[in-house]
Amino acid sequence: MTASEPLTGLDALFLFLESPRTPMHAASIAIFEGAPFKDGRGAVRIDALRREIGHRLDLVPKLRRRVRFPRFGQAMPVWVDDVDFDVNRHVRHVALPVPGTEAQLTELSAALLSVPIDRAHPLWELWIVEGLTGGRVALVEKVHHALADGLASVELATVLLDFERDVPPPVSPASSWCPRPEPREATVVVSDIAHRGLRSVHAGRSAWAAIEHPARSARKATDLAVALRTLATARSVAPRSSINGPVGQSRRVALIRQPLDQVRRVESRFGVTVNDVLLAAVAGGLRAQLTGRGEPVDGVTLQALIPVGLDSHEDHRLGNKVSAMLVRLPVGMASPLDRLMSVTRGMNRCKEHRQALAGEYITRLIDGWPRSALAGAARLVHHQPFVNLVITNVPGPSVPLYCMGARMLEAFPIVPLAGNLSVGVAAFTYDGQLSVGLLADGDRCPDVGVLADGIRASFVELVAAATAGDERVGADPEKPKGPCRVQGKKSLSSAARSEGAHTR
Repeated sequence: MTASEPLTGLDALFLFLESPRTPMHAASIAIFEGAPFKDGRGAVRIDALRREIGHRLDLVPKLRRRVRFPRFGQAMPVWVDDVDFDVNRHVRHVALPVPGTEAQLTELSAALLSVPIDRAHPLWELWIVEGLTGGRVALVEKVHHALADGLASVELATVLLDFERDVPPPVSPASSWCPRPEPREATVVVSDIAHRGLRSVHAGRSAWAAIEHPARSARKATDLAVALRTLATARSVAPRSSINGPVGQSRRVALIRQPLDQVRRVESRFGVTVNDVLLAAVAGGLRAQLTGRGEPVDGVTLQALIPVGLDSHEDHRLGNKVSAMLVRLPVGMASPLDRLMSVTRGMNRCKEHRQALAGEYITRLIDGWPRSALAGAARLVHHQPFVNLVITNVPGPSVPLYCMGARMLEAFPIVPLAGNLSVGVAAFTYDGQLSVGLLADGDRCPDVGVLADGIRASFVELVAAATAGDERVGADPEKPKGPCRVQGKKSLSSAARSEGAHTR
């Protein structure tokens, strides 16, 4: 790794998207057994946790790097070593009044998530929360989206967590790291020019490859044209909804638990995927929320952006390597099965039209934009008309994970809110449970509890429908079956790739 590393266009865009009222960090709320985190007097061993994490930071070098914006010209921001790095600044401790309830944990988490991460240092924080009922503790992780996408955040957990309860301590001491001096301003600018030149060379090689393999290139071009044409339609514009509009700084958090074997039952019975079941349940929850607001729902659809992972991140380099698809959620359908089949047909169309290919093309296209163009695009995103909400689904391992010998009991992901999205939905499969985290704007979406209850009720309805009969209802015989569970993988990103990250 060089003294400075340029951010990609997509990484930088997340920085430009951020404002005091729209922090752009993804997060997770993980709940652990409490005893291994505590000493003989019952106090949290915060210094031991800091040492444990400090020993592992060599595996993810970017966790010691901060963002530097060149002062002149249009050069992209770069990652540089934080010469003042102190793990104590990033790993912190807070306590709930005993016995801490889940409502208190979500309220505390919402307060932590409403505060942007300090850009003067590496863009991550880890809060250990004690005081939960049953002696449990929670770890609230904040990772800026410029640093990592959903899959990279899961891969980050691979580094910080273990697959076994008793793991030997790391060999190398944390103090062995030595930061490299920051490059001079002129060096950063020259490196940026060289990087752009290298992109031109790659473009030339791609053009030459197209000449050498015209048939293959023609197929790729046709696929891309079809994908772009599906986006350039009237349905690309999202319906107007009360869940969209300028958001404030306050946040609300809600957590949903669903046994994974029940979701698998729905998957198997109706020939759908885990992701289809999640989207159908969210559609049911949105129906309950809008109904609770006194709004008409008959015939209503809402448009969800579904991230699609493009890379496993097994090199621990983090960053954003994602595309996306746009899927209509049939909020206006009263029947949970009708909603499920409608979602499944919509996801199949996205896959058949290679919609993710169009998203990948667009994200690569912005990689060459100057800073001013990215800043302008970020301002437009705050008023974008294409998406009502983001729903992301990242698969995790089917075996337990541990931190300092404490078993992780469950973990809930959180997706950040952009400028006019008042609610976001994130799901994570782990050790037999589908865990869903909701993040909502406290002012525009105070009824996030209604949404959460509606999602839970929709899961119950779908499971009941799968249990009621033996016949497959509305299944597409050509629809591929859902993913198999990955046992004992040593990399969470490998599990994610095997299970079809984000679009299972």
